[in-house]
Amino acid sequence: MPSGGARVRSGPAPDPRSGRSERRHYDLAALPNSGYTGKPPRYPLADYRIVSDDDEDAAAEKAWKERERSVWKMLWKTPQACAWSLPENAYLSWDVALYCRQLVLCEQSGASASDRALLPRFADRIGLSAAGLA
Repeated sequence: MPSGGARVRSGPAPDPRSGRSERRHYDLAALPNSGYTGKPPRYPLADYRIVSDDDEDAAAEKAWKERERSVWKMLWKTPQACAWSLPENAYLSWDVALYCRQLVLCEQSGASASDRALLPRFADRIGLSAAGLA
């Protein structure tokens, strides 16, 4: 029978001073209040494409790209970016980029409920929510 409770994060939080946490290399680090001051990495995703023969789509693609890049730069100024920049967390840059894309998608008037439901999951994964920081 599996251990734990009825929900994903049920039970007590891990104790950073326990032997088990030490074996798993679990430790808590405080994020700086000033945020990340380094240069953000290159945006890893390909440009978003709107497939159509309309000239307005080229302008929409350009606006989409500019918005994604501005969200990307904004996110890399947060304290969480200090954790993302560590070599052991290099894989998170893809998740941050996917969060950027999803955020821009959710800003559109035609975004579905399932699109908007993904946003908190990405935020949890990259540490932008209270649950993600825990």
